[in-house]
Amino acid sequence: MEPYRNLPYNLVMDTKKKLENTYVPDNKGRKEKIVLGLSGGVDSYVTAYLLKIQKYELIAVTIVNSLDDYPGDQSKLFSCQLNTLELEELKVFCHKLGIPHHIIKAGPAFKENVLGPWIDDKILGRLPTPCWSCHELRMQLLFEKMNELGAKHMATGHYAKLFHHDVHGSVFVHTSNEEKFDQSALLSRLPREILNSLILPLSDLTKKEVLKLAENFGILEKTKELSFNQCLKEDMTEYIEKITPKRFLKEGEIIDLVEQQNLGEHEGIHQHQYGEEIELNDSGRAIKGRLGEYAYASKKMLVVDDDYFLRKKVMLVNCRLSEEVSWLEPIKGFMVYQHDQYIECWIHPKNLSAVFLEFFEKQDLLEGEIVSVIKKKGKNSKVYLTGEIRFLPLDPVNEEGEPIVPKINYSIDF
Repeated sequence: MEPYRNLPYNLVMDTKKKLENTYVPDNKGRKEKIVLGLSGGVDSYVTAYLLKIQKYELIAVTIVNSLDDYPGDQSKLFSCQLNTLELEELKVFCHKLGIPHHIIKAGPAFKENVLGPWIDDKILGRLPTPCWSCHELRMQLLFEKMNELGAKHMATGHYAKLFHHDVHGSVFVHTSNEEKFDQSALLSRLPREILNSLILPLSDLTKKEVLKLAENFGILEKTKELSFNQCLKEDMTEYIEKITPKRFLKEGEIIDLVEQQNLGEHEGIHQHQYGEEIELNDSGRAIKGRLGEYAYASKKMLVVDDDYFLRKKVMLVNCRLSEEVSWLEPIKGFMVYQHDQYIECWIHPKNLSAVFLEFFEKQDLLEGEIVSVIKKKGKNSKVYLTGEIRFLPLDPVNEEGEPIVPKINYSIDF
């Protein structure tokens, strides 16, 4: 099984050096069991081959999400969903490599930990983040299976780097070699016990190298494209209405947030997406805006203009900080937004679970998006923290759009 066939000479030497310097286990390591997360994507297939080449004792585990009570085609709901044919191909692949294959059907856990919060966000008019909760669930199930099978390590095809502190057992997450494919933010939200058991064979490889290895292994035709944040995009209005009490899905008014005018009626916030464009006709005039807020108590859907989403300052709440991070003064970093936008910012510490970010110019953001903050733009950058964006109240402006400086009331403010 030769991974370097047909590779350009310089790529051969570079890839071979990375693999041999980093992933060759000693005799003791080769006797240890490793549970491998096999998703059906090209990265997990290549990971399996690389670990098998290094003669680890592998046990493949595939986690299957499903909704027993969903009437439609579930493959349209989840980019990571596997049908019967794809599962059979995974079994054949594992048989070819001579490794056992376990399937975990995560239907009930998926419904409770991923779909439930997603529906809650929909009926409250918030931005859902199902892929983040799904990833945490999958890694937790993989970790539990590792313990059940008596293994000490688990491996995945993530693009990120882990650095372990030998003295106090901490593990630090850093970015991979390519910004476009980096997955360090996902891993940085995991508990230390999972990170300490995790092996990342692709951590020092580029996507180009992995795809070339897949081609040489002859497995590209077996893989599927797995896209982050592309799940639950299918229209699930009928399903939501079926399982949600009617009192949570009431119709209401559509209000212009600036003018406070009634623009019409909506048939339920669950039929809309926070931040989406809204086009209306009011007394013959066309009105275009975006869904910016939802008043749950009054069922009012508030339409705003694009400027509402332009922010120079935001809070990050529900933060998970790296154990490397300890600071009292503001520091510079980069906020990674939607996995491909790197926005330079000042980071102001607030408390153990929140920070304040200040950008050098206004950015078009969505409240509720989960983002990471890293030390520098580029490979091998320390992940400071991840957190959920919360908007701050907008500064008041006059009719000319100039900021209004509030007067100081000495009897109250001091």
